[in-house]
Amino acid sequence: MNVFQQKVIDSLANHAHIWIVGGAVRDDILGVEAKDIDLVTLLPAERAEDILSGAGLFPKKIGANFATLSLFEGDSRVDIVSIESLENDAQGRDFTINALYQDPITKNIDDPLKGRKDLDDRILRTCGDASERLKEDPVRILRMVKFAVRYEMKIEQNTWEKAKESLQLLTKVSRERVTAELVEILILENAEKAIIMLEELGYWSMYIPELARLKGIVQNQYHALDVWDHTLAVFRNTPSDLFMRLAGLFHDIGKWEVASRECYVRGQLRLEERDYRLDNYKLISTRSDKELDYKIKSFLGKDLTILGARLDNFPETVQFKRIIYGQPLNHGLTIKEDGKRHFLNHEKSSTKLLAEILKRYSFSMFFAGAGQRREKDLLKIVDNHMRGTLTFMPEFRGERSRQSLRDRAAELSWHLCWDGRSFNLQNIHDFSLLWKADFEAKKAHSDDENKVFEKLFKELIMVGIWQNDNLDMIDWDMFYKYALEKGLKNQLLGIFKEIVQTKAMIEMNVKLDNIFLDKAYRTYKEKL
Repeated sequence: MNVFQQKVIDSLANHAHIWIVGGAVRDDILGVEAKDIDLVTLLPAERAEDILSGAGLFPKKIGANFATLSLFEGDSRVDIVSIESLENDAQGRDFTINALYQDPITKNIDDPLKGRKDLDDRILRTCGDASERLKEDPVRILRMVKFAVRYEMKIEQNTWEKAKESLQLLTKVSRERVTAELVEILILENAEKAIIMLEELGYWSMYIPELARLKGIVQNQYHALDVWDHTLAVFRNTPSDLFMRLAGLFHDIGKWEVASRECYVRGQLRLEERDYRLDNYKLISTRSDKELDYKIKSFLGKDLTILGARLDNFPETVQFKRIIYGQPLNHGLTIKEDGKRHFLNHEKSSTKLLAEILKRYSFSMFFAGAGQRREKDLLKIVDNHMRGTLTFMPEFRGERSRQSLRDRAAELSWHLCWDGRSFNLQNIHDFSLLWKADFEAKKAHSDDENKVFEKLFKELIMVGIWQNDNLDMIDWDMFYKYALEKGLKNQLLGIFKEIVQTKAMIEMNVKLDNIFLDKAYRTYKEKL
């Protein structure tokens, strides 16, 4: 207890009996330091306010009907509530472990609901009727999960069952309060246990079904786990940081939408309401609609056979891979024997779904710094979480690449960190941590594979740091002299400058010369 909190207690204790209650008492018993304290007193609220004001302490009235007096100093907070009796107050609290009252003078503890025994036995139960307590404040359902995991407690069966029955009441709680509890859950040391508990409770199915439906989705040869268990493993591998925990939890939610198996489709190609159809199947691209249009438009009205991937959960939709010639196949769809299991473009689908999920909550309030920007960073990291493996596939396979390792690392770093206005080095840090968590959650790797990964991880971080430190060191005087000779100005000058800047950062060369600028200018002309 600090000096400020002691002053508040001393000011009131001279006039009436007061008790410290709730988390501060619970944590003191457990040997955990509490930053904030809650007090209850038999004094009427108006009288308590007058006493505190007279002592140079000026409480704020908050809560329903301004029933709580709150005082703040620095990071410390004291909340004071007037009560009729300890017994009545205890019946209205959430859990018995939080219905412990300590006299700050004598240090004696009053325990009207035997919360101390529940704390010792590690049993979490509501105070009085569970249905009533959860109905009074449904966010207690999430607090139940948080307490159970944080203090390694078993939830009393009736409390658990009533929480499941009351889950829909969370729709009546502000998204800010729900988010606040979820944030505390996600950054718990053993948060994976809480994620599983929320799944068993039915929370994900009801509020984030995109996550719940990952259970049972079989993956490809690179994974030993289904998508749900893989997600848990990645989540487990992330540090106790809200941003990283969200990235780990949601990085693969799009896999349900794009889960597929290789197949052949033969039929007459036709165009219906902007959709290409082959036999009775809608064709979609694995990259872009323009690419699909380019590859198959000339075959309209003709008999065509393609290799594709039929979506598990949208069985009339097939992702186009390539045209097949010389295969004597029947019309319609034929599953390819020993065909590959695909999740093509799942990172794009995950990003789209995560953007919708973020709208249901207020996570931006809990990110350090610019919250809205961090949400955009989160979407960018999820959208690109496969790029590390794809970029460095030659190294993992022990093959040579036409492009140097450093150039590929620099290109990836620049793509992740540059937003068109500023370079955000934090993105390479976050990306690398998610990539590492994902890598470690896949099938067991050999020592050589682990060594390759560590080398790539360090290279990417090193390149990102170089770009961050050297972005402002580009020789723009040389650039403007060259651009003037080419007669570039206004928008065209801006396009050329962007190309030069990107090239300088990828090639890690800030000392521009005519040879460098000539190459950049050729790229500029090609772009135009």
